[in-house]
Amino acid sequence: MGILQTYLEATKCVTQEYVNVELPLIKGHIPDALQGTLFRNGNGRFEHQGVKYDHLFDGDGMIAAFRIKNGKVHYSNRYVQTKEFQAEEKRGKMLYRSFGTNLPGGFGKNLLRMRFKNAANTSLVHHAGKLLALWEGGLPHEIDPDTLATLSRYNYNGVLANSFSALDKVIFPELSFSAHPKIHPETGDLYNFGTIPGLKHRLAIYKVKPNGEATIDQVIQMPGMTFAHDFILTQSHKKIFFLPPVEFNIFRTFIGLDTPVGSIRVNQQKKTTILIVDNQEIKRLETDFGFIFHYAGGYEEDENTLVVDAAVLPDFPTATEMKSFLKGNEVGVPKGILTRHRIHLDTNKVEKEILSDHYCELGEIHPSKTGQFYEYFWSIAGAPNEETDLLTGIQKVAVQEKKTTYQSIYPCLPSEPIFVPHPNAQQEDEGWVLILKFDPEQLQTSLVIMNGSDLTPLAELLLPHNIPLGFHGLWM
Repeated sequence: MGILQTYLEATKCVTQEYVNVELPLIKGHIPDALQGTLFRNGNGRFEHQGVKYDHLFDGDGMIAAFRIKNGKVHYSNRYVQTKEFQAEEKRGKMLYRSFGTNLPGGFGKNLLRMRFKNAANTSLVHHAGKLLALWEGGLPHEIDPDTLATLSRYNYNGVLANSFSALDKVIFPELSFSAHPKIHPETGDLYNFGTIPGLKHRLAIYKVKPNGEATIDQVIQMPGMTFAHDFILTQSHKKIFFLPPVEFNIFRTFIGLDTPVGSIRVNQQKKTTILIVDNQEIKRLETDFGFIFHYAGGYEEDENTLVVDAAVLPDFPTATEMKSFLKGNEVGVPKGILTRHRIHLDTNKVEKEILSDHYCELGEIHPSKTGQFYEYFWSIAGAPNEETDLLTGIQKVAVQEKKTTYQSIYPCLPSEPIFVPHPNAQQEDEGWVLILKFDPEQLQTSLVIMNGSDLTPLAELLLPHNIPLGFHGLWM
């Protein structure tokens, strides 16, 4: 059995929820200055009631918390209690369509079913005193940071209620709130967006003040449905989106013949649109095709130049490729390369530069460097000559120097690295990197603490069960 098949089998369905279990230290020493909580979000299972999901993004969200204090780590995990999760648990079967999975039973069971499951499985944000579990197709869910209990669906006092038109309200009563909000490090304002389908296709920009007061800052009418998973926020509050040339066959989704992700078609012969939103001024320009899920960082180099770094994929991972991946096929899913885009606003030209020859995804920068000039980026990665097509390592890229430090953990699989700054840091990379690691030979999952500067492993603690490695997390 291959690495991926072993992982999928070992983590196919988490059934046990633990509360403040102390994790045994199996290697190294926990740094004394590392004090706080790592929260992670991701799919808690790859199947439901024996029915396998067809897409990686469809499993119910499960929050894992690692509370680090005085050299010890206590672990808790809990599913996000969405109304869809509760209904399916009560009935003992799948009741809702998902982003990439239709209900069993074919066309007749999916016809006209346009209320999709809010999986609440993608990421977390802590802002204005609230911890929210996010999924880009619907409302956030508020989570109690101490107990991991789900407190409520959270619509920012009605701001995320759809009020565009009577028909829009019927079709999509709630506005989407993406899973990648950005907090401006100087003002504390949170910015986010939602792609709003309907009679007219819209991109909504949200702003949430540090006190929690939310507004729809701007609504941009789009020529058609668009795909955006992440964005860049700059020092002066510019929002930058790279929008790929996609088409959606909504009719096939509407009548139940396809899933939302299955209806997406990407035309590589067309250009990617760069959308720059600067207060009420909107600028569009084009660049060569490339598909972006996640950005690394971005900033304003000068008044006429924007810098945007992202993991650029050669194509969109199709529904067929993701279904094959979840069957254990390790080959075929497109992989990203960290690429710098230098956007010249005065000439509308875009220059591209490869920052690392390692494949990458699921990365982050120092939390205070959002929208700022930055030096370092950490991500899961794979070397060009790796023994597998999977990403089985962690990289740190000095983006200004184009220098890569790579730590392979093959044949183990890593989660997204979370960088935690040292409380008395003098350098941007002074701190720790926290990852989850699945070991296919020992059939166990562990929390690994690494040196943020050189990726040296410092400590490893064993989890009481195997859990999916998930998507995104945060440090509090």
